[in-house]
Amino acid sequence: MSSLQRMSREADGVGAAVRPVIRPARAGDVESALALVGAAGLPLDGVREAFGEGWVVAVEGDRVHGLAGIEVHGAFGLLRSVAVAPAVRGAGIGEALTRDRIGWARGRGLRGLYLLTETAERYFARFGFERVARDDVPEPVRRSQEFASVCPATAAVMHLELEPELRAVVREKYGAAARRAAAGDTASCCASSCCGGDAAAAHDPITSGLYDAVQTGSLPEAAVLASLGCGNPTALAELRAGEVVLDLGSGGGIDVLLSARRVGPSGHVYGLDMTEEMLALARENQRRAGAENVEFLRGEIENIPLPDASVDVIISNCVINLSADKSRVLREAFRVLRPGGRFAVSDIVVRGEVPESIRASMEAWIGCVAGALEEEDYRARLSAAGFTDIDIEPTRIYSAEDARAFLEGTGVDARAADEVDGRFMSAFVRARRPTA
Repeated sequence: MSSLQRMSREADGVGAAVRPVIRPARAGDVESALALVGAAGLPLDGVREAFGEGWVVAVEGDRVHGLAGIEVHGAFGLLRSVAVAPAVRGAGIGEALTRDRIGWARGRGLRGLYLLTETAERYFARFGFERVARDDVPEPVRRSQEFASVCPATAAVMHLELEPELRAVVREKYGAAARRAAAGDTASCCASSCCGGDAAAAHDPITSGLYDAVQTGSLPEAAVLASLGCGNPTALAELRAGEVVLDLGSGGGIDVLLSARRVGPSGHVYGLDMTEEMLALARENQRRAGAENVEFLRGEIENIPLPDASVDVIISNCVINLSADKSRVLREAFRVLRPGGRFAVSDIVVRGEVPESIRASMEAWIGCVAGALEEEDYRARLSAAGFTDIDIEPTRIYSAEDARAFLEGTGVDARAADEVDGRFMSAFVRARRPTA
């Protein structure tokens, strides 16, 4: 059981401290959950059937003090049954449950959350939810039991956008990193050193020491300074002369330029990035390097601007974890790969659970860690996209000390670093599109 969020309160006036822990719901919790939902006056219909993945409970020992669930409908989630036991209401448990589920939805790559409420519209507005018309709700969510038959037509429909907010923050922060690199300062993946200059970036546990002097010696300095990756995919991708390569989130162009050397004049390398400053920097680095078999494209990795079956190899360096819709990224990667094509990316991967305080932190997300997929979830999503021969190879495992470095400046309690000791890792993720 992970201590994702702890809260305390003097309950019932007898001085007994209530310190529940939020954890994933289990089958044995369902009766207690139903009792809480009923006591809160919320609809019971469909709770038993939906209870499981996407649901969490706040527990103290064997007592369930609160619960909340998300039903996943395509790229969207339906937040429901946020309920807290009457004796401990007002202790912040409902808020912790709600923020936990918002963080989970971001980590799952959902584009938005919806909910229905008759009495708590002002409460949920605190988290950024806004009232919307029922006709604006995506069809998969409208077909859910709660929309179709459980909640009355008078209930307010509320929506929280997840993807645009994240994308805007990522664009802003990585644009700033490009400007620093162009000015001769080292960029960094850690949120704390994102504006910290050379000294901070030199000790970044994620981005430091990834390339050797032989690889970087003949590259433009700005391409090396702008490196924000967590690995060295070009060293592991086994690129061959004549291949067409696509780098998702190419940044200042370091992996594109290294790949261009490997595929030679008969090959071609595309770099895809959504940040204008990074594209301008990358094109200047291309000019300085004299790389003629390179093309930088503007676009989003969720919507790759290339035809079906047009590339042999996809590489990426600590970028997929930044997307709010990772499943779509993997489907797009599969689409543009030729039959037999290879997926060979470096990314941050998680083994085990991550504290909600980290998942919910936007600064930790743009610092490469909050949006990282759990290892088995990564495998499952690759498989669902159609990939085979899936392998995840750890290349660097981060200690509690490393975690303190990349959580510094995120607003996350530094004590959370001890909870993730050895859980975050840089990994090389391999997969293949079947030949038929």
